[in-house]
Amino acid sequence: MDLRQPNLNSWPAKLVMRAGKTFRSQKPIDEIVVKEKEKKSDQKKAVLRKKRLDKIGYVPRPGEPGHQKTNEMGEYDYGPWPITQEASFVKNKDHTDMMHRLAHNGSFDSLVDQVMDSDRLKDPYFDSTQSPRQREEFNAQAAENVRQMAALPAGLWLLIASYLELADVASLTISTSVLYHKLGPDYLHALNEPENRHQKIEFLNHLEPDMPHHLLCFPCRIYHVRSNPGKESLKIDYVANPLYRCPSVRDTVLPRMRITHGRELPYSYVQLALRSHKHSPHHGIKPEALGRRWKCKDSDWSHRTQYIVVDGHLLMRVVSQCIAPPAPAQTETSLRHMLYDREEYIPFFSVCSHWRDGDLLPMCKCALSHVPAPPRSYYQQLKEAPKLSRSAANPNFIVQGCDDCRPARRCPECPSEYLIETVMMEDTKDPIVRFKHALRVTRWSDLGDGKSPYTSPEWAAIKGLTAANSGVEAYDSFSHIGRRAVAGIFESKVCGHIPGQRMVSMNPKNEKYGEEGHGWY
Repeated sequence: MDLRQPNLNSWPAKLVMRAGKTFRSQKPIDEIVVKEKEKKSDQKKAVLRKKRLDKIGYVPRPGEPGHQKTNEMGEYDYGPWPITQEASFVKNKDHTDMMHRLAHNGSFDSLVDQVMDSDRLKDPYFDSTQSPRQREEFNAQAAENVRQMAALPAGLWLLIASYLELADVASLTISTSVLYHKLGPDYLHALNEPENRHQKIEFLNHLEPDMPHHLLCFPCRIYHVRSNPGKESLKIDYVANPLYRCPSVRDTVLPRMRITHGRELPYSYVQLALRSHKHSPHHGIKPEALGRRWKCKDSDWSHRTQYIVVDGHLLMRVVSQCIAPPAPAQTETSLRHMLYDREEYIPFFSVCSHWRDGDLLPMCKCALSHVPAPPRSYYQQLKEAPKLSRSAANPNFIVQGCDDCRPARRCPECPSEYLIETVMMEDTKDPIVRFKHALRVTRWSDLGDGKSPYTSPEWAAIKGLTAANSGVEAYDSFSHIGRRAVAGIFESKVCGHIPGQRMVSMNPKNEKYGEEGHGWY
């Protein structure tokens, strides 16, 4: 008897055999069962793979599982016979025919192959992709429109022109030869009169999309060729940086706006930034290319600018800051030396032309009065007087301001808004006290739509132009801007949030003293 042979009649062997029959299926394993298990396994893997791809936002490419065919409009095709993977993915596809079509279709070779006269090729409205029948229908409709315009008497066209502006009538005159003969060249000659200079600028703005390499010179009212198309760069005022060659450069003054001390923004850069946004990058430069950071060479102020385009208007933000002395060490003379330029007595930071009227500079002085003094130890306090102050030994360096200087200010006469803050900044020149308090003045402005520096309401208001010298009406910022502030629009586009300070008027009493007032001084 072999002792190594198991005894099938023993209770452990019977227990194992019964458990095996319970957990092991007795169904015959054939090929159909194996295919069904593989199919279920593949379906489970496909579901898990789709969940992983949906989580990362992956879009299946043509030929991959889950790809859905789209039409020429980018819409998904939900037809009754969806394209399967085998039908959409063809191996060893021949691209020879496609390359021949790209080489000849819509090119000059295809035009030469067709039999047509030279006048057809000179037609600016000719489209080679249209079929002969479509071209015939288009030409027939154009001829019918010209016939209907020619059927109307010239007196009726002159009556219609009397209800339009001069710039619109001039555009209507050069639209077709029929209207030119009906209206005559008198309206075009009237644009050259000095009293119609604004209408001529408006008329020339209509030609802007067709002239990417030219820039409109407003003093000359002529399009000049750009010297360096697409590579224009905003320079400091003391550097010669012509954008185009103007023959009247010594007799005219180009429109510009003061940004800060020693920095100005020519109106041509406003044109370039808005042209690039409205038409194409070849028409101008990106608004982000105008942003700069610099340190003022005549003071301790540092500045940074940023520009964006919102709803066809160029918005500007200028942030200026300077290290502020403690409030006990401030005097009237030190504050004036810190805030004002000694040559023209204009603030170093960015201001509009109405900065003397209102509470802008008094609020700056109020914010400076909250700068705490440096900490004094108990030993220093005892040397001065027999009393101790815990707040003097451990001052609070977080300055929140008061109810007067904390709110943001809006100029009631132009789209400019100001926010005055006292913040902490690092002074790299001082190895002992690295972090100090600084006065920060942030200005947001709407520079207009870039069509004309004389008739743009926003630009004329910032420059302080009145109805007498510009022809624009008085600008009321609270009625034009409304409850949505320029600062809120700018910050929501740049960083997604708006300043938390409330907005009040910079000149609540509407007092206009100008140079005669001494509150700003």
